[in-house]
Amino acid sequence: MKELCSYQVHFSKPLKTNQIMKLYKLAGKTQHHMYIHQGKLIADTGHLPKLLSFSLLMDMDTPVVFIIDGEDVEKVFEEIKGSLSDYIDHTICRRKYNDAMMVNETSVTI
Repeated sequence: MKELCSYQVHFSKPLKTNQIMKLYKLAGKTQHHMYIHQGKLIADTGHLPKLLSFSLLMDMDTPVVFIIDGEDVEKVFEEIKGSLSDYIDHTICRRKYNDAMMVNETSVTI
């Protein structure tokens, strides 16, 4: 079943380039649409230059929101958490929508 979920992630330390590459490679191997959002910044995790720029400009004192769209989103987020576990302080699932909810909604809050 197709889902759209957003997760709030608090990082304990800045991401290194190899962690950004792991995130980029994960985005490339799945059929999901994944974005990172913070304040006025947003990046498609499948677009390396934007992802690198995002990591340089992000504020470590403010949580980041991961937005994931596709099948079995929770499994993908668990994979993200696993690959970045040394850098993540804690996470919160903000919103979760399934197919039926998205069809009936004209817009969704992430």
